Amino acid sequence: MARTSAFTNKDLAWECSQLKRKLLNDAKKGRISRLSKSTVFDLLAARPRIGLKSSRMLWAGSHRDYLEGWFAKLEDEIQIIFDTFSAENQFLTRPEELVKDNSLLEAKVAHLTQLVVTYREAIDKLRLENVKYRELTIQRFGHIDEI
Repeated sequence: MARTSAFTNKDLAWECSQLKRKLLNDAKKGRISRLSKSTVFDLLAARPRIGLKSSRMLWAGSHRDYLEGWFAKLEDEIQIIFDTFSAENQFLTRPEELVKDNSLLEAKVAHLTQLVVTYREAIDKLRLENVKYRELTIQRFGHIDEI
């Protein structure tokens, strides 16, 4: 008699959906460049509700048909993301991206530096005004120690 799995079909579907969301987000953000079935099955086996030490039980068993269909759909969706990502960026090469990012950062730094200078000037002006009012108060009322 075959060994039964410690997880239910509901647990498997839940963990598959969570892993799919993670992989799709990683693909959109450029964290992964390719996808292999063994890597995905290893990630799935390590999920909390599945809790397997290795993915061997996923490769053969009652869950194999579901996982084959799920992986095919996942692979198609990730390929669409990869195609869309490459189509959007085919005109912009990597050095051009760096120059663009660098110029944006330089503009931000210049703006923030100007803000710091403006705030320092305002602080100096307020400091001088504070000294002036303190001297007027001392002339008018005397030092606090004299009272």
